[in-house]
Amino acid sequence: MKKLIGISILSTMLILGQPFMAFADATSTKVINFADIKGIIAEQNIDVQINKNSSLKDKVDFSNIKKNIKDLEDDLEDLDNQRDSTGITTGEIMAINAEKRMLLDALKEYERGAIDRPTLEARIDLNNSMNDELIVRAAESLFIGVNQADLGILTISSSIKTLEKQLVAMQLQESLGMISHNNINELKTNLVNLQTQLESTEFQQASLERQLKNLFNDQENTLVIGSTPATVEDFIIEDEEADLEKALENSYAIKLQELQITMNQATLDRAKKDNGASSKQYKKANYDLTNANLKLTQMNDTLKSNYHTMIDNIAKTQSDLRLAEQTLGDKKVKLSEAQLRKGLGMISQLELDEATTNYQLQENAVKTKQIDLFNAKCNYEWFLKGMPQA
Repeated sequence: MKKLIGISILSTMLILGQPFMAFADATSTKVINFADIKGIIAEQNIDVQINKNSSLKDKVDFSNIKKNIKDLEDDLEDLDNQRDSTGITTGEIMAINAEKRMLLDALKEYERGAIDRPTLEARIDLNNSMNDELIVRAAESLFIGVNQADLGILTISSSIKTLEKQLVAMQLQESLGMISHNNINELKTNLVNLQTQLESTEFQQASLERQLKNLFNDQENTLVIGSTPATVEDFIIEDEEADLEKALENSYAIKLQELQITMNQATLDRAKKDNGASSKQYKKANYDLTNANLKLTQMNDTLKSNYHTMIDNIAKTQSDLRLAEQTLGDKKVKLSEAQLRKGLGMISQLELDEATTNYQLQENAVKTKQIDLFNAKCNYEWFLKGMPQA
């Protein structure tokens, strides 16, 4: 068993923000939590419905294969009866033979289709399932992105408030001749820069919300995006080898490649049967099959490498969170000291405000790292389900 770096108890004390209400009419809205995403996508997403219909459409041609084969066999039998009948002319026999060749070619194609049908249908189902999962994963990423943007807004807003207080104090100092106007100009420039960042982050958050609501098919704007769940437990990977095997077994890309190999093998067998092992058709089909197998080997190796890289990144994310929590503890001590010193008249209100802001900024930093860890955990779970890294 391998236990990645644990998360301290401090993370359980932090709540990742309250759901931010984007709409005034609370009576007509519904808060959507992270766990609700998959169900909403399955029920309401238009692309999921389109994927299902496209899958059924692609299978329509397969549904009549047996009937078409039976009809062609009956037509061929009728042609044989006509050709064997008495009084038929040579020209009519030639016409019948030409039609028979056409029917035999068509019959061969339908028979090939009947052989390939299970593989083709499996590929259709696999692609449909993968596309549906991609939509769910995209929605989850947008949900997390909205929460990350919300934290960014809180962090920038706190910094702006601090600078505004500093600006008031500096303007007073300037009026007393204690500092030059250049100092104020520099602070104003920093303030404008932060205000620009805030506006940009707000636009980004609004864009992410719109994209997510579009995936939810929420045309009436009745859904409110909730908060990302806090990761309070240790992220433990009990058996790396078993998880890696699961990822290999569930990989959509690998499954699709295996189906491609099945198709290549069928093509090779037909080339050998129809044209012989020395024909150019057989040689070309054999190269295709060889390359398909090589690609499968490459895909397996890449997935294994990506898995171990993901494990390392998770460990680093947990380590970063642990450090952020430790730093938050230090900021809390400094804030307590500042509050005590302010009560004794040893520091100004501005200095206390600065200590408060520093604590709040670090608190937001911890929340950000918690979201990063939650995102890493989601990516790991998707990886085991067969989806590639985001």
